[in-house]
Amino acid sequence: MKIIATLQADLERTPLGTRSRLADDLCGIPVLRRTVERLQAVRHLEKVFVLCPEPQRDQCASLLDGTAAQVLAVQAALPRWATLVQTARKWSLQGWRGGVGGATFFDEFIDCRVLAGLLQTVDADLVLAVPPAGALFDPALADRMIDHKLELRNDFRLVFSQTPPGLSGVLMESGLIRELSENLSPVGWVFTYQPDTPKKDLILEACCFEVPRELRHAVGRLSADTDRSVETIREWLQDHDATDAAEVGRWLIERKGVRVEPVPCEVEIELTTDDPYPDAVLRPRGSRLEARGPIDPAIVEHVAECISQYDDALLILGGFGDPLRHPAFESVLKAAARCFSSDRRVYGLAIRTAAVDLTDAQIELMVECRVDVLAIVLDGWTSECYTRLQSPNNPDSANLAAILAKIDRVAEIRQRLDSPFPIVLPEFTKARENADELDDFHDGWIRRLGAVMIGATGPYAGQFEDHRMIDMSPPSRFGCRRIASRCCVLADGRVTACDQDFHGRSLMGRIPNQSLKEIWQGDAFSSLRSAHAEGQFDVSPICAACTEWHRS
Repeated sequence: MKIIATLQADLERTPLGTRSRLADDLCGIPVLRRTVERLQAVRHLEKVFVLCPEPQRDQCASLLDGTAAQVLAVQAALPRWATLVQTARKWSLQGWRGGVGGATFFDEFIDCRVLAGLLQTVDADLVLAVPPAGALFDPALADRMIDHKLELRNDFRLVFSQTPPGLSGVLMESGLIRELSENLSPVGWVFTYQPDTPKKDLILEACCFEVPRELRHAVGRLSADTDRSVETIREWLQDHDATDAAEVGRWLIERKGVRVEPVPCEVEIELTTDDPYPDAVLRPRGSRLEARGPIDPAIVEHVAECISQYDDALLILGGFGDPLRHPAFESVLKAAARCFSSDRRVYGLAIRTAAVDLTDAQIELMVECRVDVLAIVLDGWTSECYTRLQSPNNPDSANLAAILAKIDRVAEIRQRLDSPFPIVLPEFTKARENADELDDFHDGWIRRLGAVMIGATGPYAGQFEDHRMIDMSPPSRFGCRRIASRCCVLADGRVTACDQDFHGRSLMGRIPNQSLKEIWQGDAFSSLRSAHAEGQFDVSPICAACTEWHRS
């Protein structure tokens, strides 16, 4: 059986939209060369092909001079799903899957049209597709995956493993590649749930090559295509000579327990506490919290500028009110999306809203500002459930049909403006009151939009009525993971440690009295993190009563 490997390389831009580092020096060796040299150690391979745009062929060949890789120029426009995958994957860069709509890491670096073109001139039964920026790619793991596939024979048409992005590739039969190419489908289509043709999750099938537990549970991006991922890889290379995937997984788990990001990876900003549904059942709104805001757009711009020091920064406009009710929403959104240089802007931008006040002008503005995700809080599939949970005291104000019409308008305006964003993400918060509609909601929106968000309600650290069906907290408590990478800014400029603190009791600082970076690296946050590391969770009344500490 003939097996080849492919790397689809671009020396200018990555599939994520970030600056390509493939030609950059990484501890003495260019990133692309590191990946190829590691790939050459896979004993099953007959040939390694690096596929790049025609103008980059000579530079790629120079970078790989002396290796056995064959550089081939390809001429192919981006597939129609490329920008959609980029938009969807922004929110799960640290994992191999979990992107909006089921997008996977494999979708980032595999274009089956290009691979199918290669197979027209190169004979191969199996193709090992590898991330070109996978500087820590594990050849031994790749060989075990290939052995596994050879044992399976024709039972499955691909083999993959659950590893942090960058450590492994995906092995595909040539027939599957051709089929996906003909259907103009990304690889992730194979993994997605289809309500009308349900099947077992592939991670439960034999095509998922089982890796050690520390790899399955490790979180961290090891594809050198963002500022943070390069920092992570460089840190590993400076202290380690060999690259064994399981060892890297253990290191990532240990690192996550002690590392604090220089600035937050993700910030949620509350624009106002004004809300069209002040008596919503499943979340604190209206009179259940003090009135705040509207926020000064300068605060939003300050936060965006601070976190965009890294090219994978995420910003959510949400909080405990409806952002569309900010009287200067246009100014705020433009402040959040403003570019500071060509490569220094907020990477991922989302808005969470009930969409009651959503207008065509706002939708057009979201397209202009490249809002990635428009999360629309619904919580019910039927009008009766929607009304009962969103506006129980004023049922005439809740009109699900009107919201559905607004969702249709988003699709119409996106089509008119030829834009893949914003992706509409209907949200459903699981609770006792709507549990019977969960399946209909999930499958219905997958059929309609291909994307859905299922979340869980909670008691907000004992400050709110508990609507949960069951407490999902692990039996043994450990330090909160989010306080090292994420924070919230309330509409009055106060910075809180987490989104459970709707009263702002666990105050870390206030903008503009301090900068976000000063607050993030300041005494209040440092003391809180130290206390959590030592198991002292009663340092804050919010932390003491929290049931959401286990979330990543």
